[in-house]
Amino acid sequence: MVMHQAVGIVMPLGRLPAHQARSVLTEVSQRADISPLRIAGLLTAWTSCGELNLGIRMALE
Repeated sequence: MVMHQAVGIVMPLGRLPAHQARSVLTEVSQRADISPLRIAGLLTAWTSCGELNLGIRMALE
């Protein structure tokens, strides 16, 4: 469920279809050396609290 939400967050940010948004999450996970599920959790928390780890933000860019 959290992964689906994270894909939904990444899609409009990058103007990407779902399959590419999933790839972005995987790549960010590898770059940050954090599990994809943890990345998804951080992204979904970001939508409510407005704060996102700098390393994650940089990897998303």
